[in-house]
Amino acid sequence: MKTSITVLLLACALGLIPTGCVHAETSPATQAKPDPAAGILRALETGKTGPLFPELTAHSPEEWAATPAGAQILPWARESAAVTAIPETTYTLYRRYKVAGERPPYEGPYFEKRKLLTQEVVAALLDHSDARMGRINDLLWSICEESTWVVPAHEVHIIDLFASETACDLAQVLMVLGDRLPEEVRNRVRAEVKRRILDPYLERGAQMSWGSGRNNWTGVCAGSVGQTFLLLEEDPARLSQALATVLEQLDRFLQNAFTEDGASLEGIGYWNYGLSHYVSFAEMLRERTNGSIDLLGQEKLKAIAQYPGTVYLGNGLYASFADAHETSEVEPYLAARIAQRTGANELLGLVGNPADWRLNTLLRNLTWWDGTKAAEPPLRDAFMPKSGIAKLVSDRAVLAIKAGHNDEPHNHNDIGSFVLCFDGIAYLCDPGGGLYNADYFSKKRYENVFANSYGHSVPRIGGKLQQTGKQFNGTMEHTADNTVSIRFENAYGITELREASRRVTLQDGVLTMEDTFAFNGTGLEVEEALLTWQRVEVNNNMARVSTDKGTLEITADQGVFTAEPLTDACKANHKKGMLTRIALTRPAAPGIATRFTMKYTAAKDKG
Repeated sequence: MKTSITVLLLACALGLIPTGCVHAETSPATQAKPDPAAGILRALETGKTGPLFPELTAHSPEEWAATPAGAQILPWARESAAVTAIPETTYTLYRRYKVAGERPPYEGPYFEKRKLLTQEVVAALLDHSDARMGRINDLLWSICEESTWVVPAHEVHIIDLFASETACDLAQVLMVLGDRLPEEVRNRVRAEVKRRILDPYLERGAQMSWGSGRNNWTGVCAGSVGQTFLLLEEDPARLSQALATVLEQLDRFLQNAFTEDGASLEGIGYWNYGLSHYVSFAEMLRERTNGSIDLLGQEKLKAIAQYPGTVYLGNGLYASFADAHETSEVEPYLAARIAQRTGANELLGLVGNPADWRLNTLLRNLTWWDGTKAAEPPLRDAFMPKSGIAKLVSDRAVLAIKAGHNDEPHNHNDIGSFVLCFDGIAYLCDPGGGLYNADYFSKKRYENVFANSYGHSVPRIGGKLQQTGKQFNGTMEHTADNTVSIRFENAYGITELREASRRVTLQDGVLTMEDTFAFNGTGLEVEEALLTWQRVEVNNNMARVSTDKGTLEITADQGVFTAEPLTDACKANHKKGMLTRIALTRPAAPGIATRFTMKYTAAKDKG
């Protein structure tokens, strides 16, 4: 059985086993597990007492403003001067979620207020001017006056994602501006953070539901809380007790939120978000303990660092499985620091805009990133059997396909779903997440086309969609360099269904997909489905999916295609485009096999 990484880290800090033990799978059998709080206290006592974010003081504000990163960040920060009023987070807006299940009415001004604070603080820092201090004081005071920092969609939590991030950012405002802020404002911020975050976490942190490590919540909440304690807690006993819990939770996050082969099943956006405060806290703790506790020194980080490149499809597109978005990017500071620590330099070619409402993010984009984007990394085949994700690349074509199970974080019932791109455009898609509202995170989730299998490129069998639960799963096999096979009969829970398999081959830029079904008895009807955001024409056994850049021709060896615009679903989920479901129905039979050939022609190659 693997030993907890937290135990190994603390054993290192106590000197029970040599430094570098984080790379070991087990500790010596003769070694007793150290007390976590005692180990952390020892590490703190023998660590550094200087700045926890030394990079920030490595240059003057004027020098930071003149860097390539500063030149991109400062103009964005100065945009706050055009906003004259502080956004109001009122009771009526707060209760809009309970009344109608809507998140934007309250979350809009909530996040806008925090964005303004970040902009004003960064502008005050880089412009080295006190002209903005009055506005900063008012923003801090307004945030402290909020009845709760927990957003209404998360009301059942004592500490949620955004309460923990708010506390973390307020602590960093104090770190950056120090005595440029009035004493009563500093005291108010400290008191509110203590009351809302530090004290509740010390009392009940180990019982927080998000501490399981299953998804991004653990990385964000525990990482934010850990930074806040490091920055504001002056009592060594309280600090070491809190950090012991934080480390246990982050240990679970690294082990449970990422598969053995490093994937985040929540998608690239949540890979970013979950790691954001994990990495910031890890480096702050490494600094504070003089390197004796180094969370980024763990071997699994190397696998995790490979994930963005695995799901990258070119031209800013990513595999949009689960609630992921089709377009995304890697936070510059995450790319820079993870590349530095793991050698995954391809991350530097995936960085995006450094602007972000979080002060934590903006400060590190400024100081950890050199302000440049490397060349886009070459697309490569990938196969992640533990995750159930594969990518095939051939000429202009890129295919991403998944197996897995139907109880993944931010789950969709989507076993067998795939994304097919040509020349950096998704012609067949996984449509990504639906509208985040009360119903989407309730028992009604799978009534939404964007979460159930009707809205994915997978069959409907005997009129039935895939079912929800871990037992409804699929397996994936890499059968050749350019071929992946999936078995997914278990996804449906249909007793008559003996086999449902999908075999995809991508060769010379042409995708061949063979679906096979076997039944007990007379069999069931099978309705094949292909999803796209692009223009569609169907004619008997041929479907054409077109953009201004080219056309994908899909030919079935038998059957007739139909095309259904999912108008109501797109409108209800506030989608800008039109999702079309291309279907082909095969009549009931004991055995059914259908072969699809998908060939792309670029517009410039026509005629």
